[in-house]
Amino acid sequence: MKNNGKKVHDWEFLGEEPYADCRVFKVYKRIFRHPDGREGSFFVNSANDWVQAAALVKDPKDGTLKTVMVNQFRFGTKRGSWEFSGGIIEGGESPVEAARRELLEETGYVGGRARLVAKYSPNPAIQDNFAMFVVIENCRKAAEPSWDANEEIETRLVPVDKLDSMVKSGKIYHALAINSVYFLQKYLAAKVR
Repeated sequence: MKNNGKKVHDWEFLGEEPYADCRVFKVYKRIFRHPDGREGSFFVNSANDWVQAAALVKDPKDGTLKTVMVNQFRFGTKRGSWEFSGGIIEGGESPVEAARRELLEETGYVGGRARLVAKYSPNPAIQDNFAMFVVIENCRKAAEPSWDANEEIETRLVPVDKLDSMVKSGKIYHALAINSVYFLQKYLAAKVR
């Protein structure tokens, strides 16, 4: 890969001011200065970190490895979206604690060993938070879901080997869920070695 000879420079952060409070995130106007002296104002979505949890279930009948998937209406795209359980990491929670909580609240499932597998930025151009991906093994249904006021969730056990086809067909279209499919596949492939 050829380099165009230009170096990417870090801009100096000069300050910020609140622009909008949107309940689950805030928008800030942030002022930066480039090393060449120019300044710019940029709007940034500031939110708590997020988590997605791949809850693994081994089918007792045939040994097929499945994951708990949820389908819920998404107001941005105005349609349903198949995803892994997840949500906002609340103050003081670790990603693993948040993954366990979200899984239980949304699906009623609990599990055994849980591991943080990935941490990545959903959109560093306009967001300052990170997304975390946690795998929870040996899951089982233990309770009824406890949804938030505007949640309505369909739960389905999906064979792990069917996730690619759900991405290709557009059933899984949420970028964080697609990332999570990739991270889950890498995690499982490493376990097989």
